[in-house]
Amino acid sequence: PDQFLSLYRALSKAIGDEVVASAHGIYRGGLGVHIALVAMGGNLGMDVDLGPMPVEESLRDDILLFSESAGRFLVTVDPAKRDVFKQQFKGQPCACVGKVLAGKEVSIKGTDGEVIFTKTVAELKEAWKKPFGDLI
Repeated sequence: PDQFLSLYRALSKAIGDEVVASAHGIYRGGLGVHIALVAMGGNLGMDVDLGPMPVEESLRDDILLFSESAGRFLVTVDPAKRDVFKQQFKGQPCACVGKVLAGKEVSIKGTDGEVIFTKTVAELKEAWKKPFGDLI
């Protein structure tokens, strides 16, 4: 939609300028699923904090993690390029919500600062590949 055009242009420029290390669209499953996908893809841990997320109203953590709204991306940036990224996205609805870790653990803090999720990348991969079994 047109409302996201300036955001898409900023992302395209940041990618073209090689400011972005990775960019992943958030769609089916929401942010929580795509945090896991990015961690599994890079085989790296992540420390995520939902507190700084730009939202218009107070939302529960589960809604922030699993809503499927348009115009959202999970972007990783080399810390040395963080200031350039922030300048390119000035005025856009975005925030630094965490960091990529060399370790293999994914941890997510809720809006109250309490850890609400912690799993290793190996556990995420196992869950992703596991069939539904008797559930369906």
